[in-house]
Amino acid sequence: MPAFPLQRPPAHRCAEPLECLPDWARDFGREAPLELEIGPGRGSFALDHAALHPERNLLVVETRRSDCELIRKRAAVRGLENLLVLQGDAKLLLPRLFAKGSLSAVHVQFPDPWWKKRHHRRRLVDVELAAQLRALLVQGGQVDFRTDVPAYAREAVRTWEEGGFENLDGPGALWVSAPEVLSTRERRYAQTGQPVFRARLVNPAAPASDAAPCGLPPAQARPTPPAPAERTGRDWTDIRRK
Repeated sequence: MPAFPLQRPPAHRCAEPLECLPDWARDFGREAPLELEIGPGRGSFALDHAALHPERNLLVVETRRSDCELIRKRAAVRGLENLLVLQGDAKLLLPRLFAKGSLSAVHVQFPDPWWKKRHHRRRLVDVELAAQLRALLVQGGQVDFRTDVPAYAREAVRTWEEGGFENLDGPGALWVSAPEVLSTRERRYAQTGQPVFRARLVNPAAPASDAAPCGLPPAQARPTPPAPAERTGRDWTDIRRK
């Protein structure tokens, strides 16, 4: 688990929220490109991805404590020192964990569709997440998005693109080739014939942000919170697969 905080609070007062950030180079024990996976589940993709790319640091954020503990145990057995696990709500943690331009890639795979209308607000991919990731990803940083819900795929691609991301497969298009690493669900679907919808998007350039708070250096400046938008990116509908 990362130690907090990275910076000392300003003299003669406590730090304000969002002023102090983890030191990921210290917590991983080295400087390396930092990737994030949101909602790794039981961690099949994260473990295989970290093993295939030892030159990268991978942080995963999962809400379920049991899954976090399982991933940590499996990572220890495999000797994966480039994989760290945090428990919590990624949407709440993102602005508290990363400086702008500090992530090289983000993986969002099979987020919960939250089918009931009263739960739509819990859906992960929306215009606010797109705005956050535009600020947190380096120029050229990628979003790897996967789902088995067609409407979620269409709406998410639209949301990423309208948020300023460039679709590597063309506007509105999905990624049709097989990815480098498959999750457990994708391997199962490959045998049953269930389709998977994937998209690859790249951050062409991090958007401008306000000056760093409380004298933090520019590289650690906070992204400006996104303004409320009429379109949320969460209000799609689809037929639930039985």
